[in-house]
Amino acid sequence: MTVFGDLTRAMSSIVLTTFGDPVVFHLEGQAEALPGRGVFSAAHQEVDASTGVPVSSVQPVLEVRLADLPATPTEGDAVTVQGALYLIVEVRPDGHGFLKLMLHKGGGHDASTHPDP
Repeated sequence: MTVFGDLTRAMSSIVLTTFGDPVVFHLEGQAEALPGRGVFSAAHQEVDASTGVPVSSVQPVLEVRLADLPATPTEGDAVTVQGALYLIVEVRPDGHGFLKLMLHKGGGHDASTHPDP
């Protein structure tokens, strides 16, 4: 690993410890819910890099460190954050070991399949 990679890993651990929320992943193919930690933003707004103009869509986002997860979340999986169930609608790797999970509250999952923690 590079020096940059080592520093990024150390920094991300501090960020998650300081700003992260405990979460529970409900991943397809996993028999049990998986605990994790991530930085949650209830109202994330995208900005178009070419114009700087915000995109009209505002949605919740959870940022997690891929190395902390036993399996990679995919679109259609769910996650419980702050007692609410969210459907993962898009997974965006950042190229530095983090995933930005674009979420939709509720998700329409059966509570027996994806119980709250």
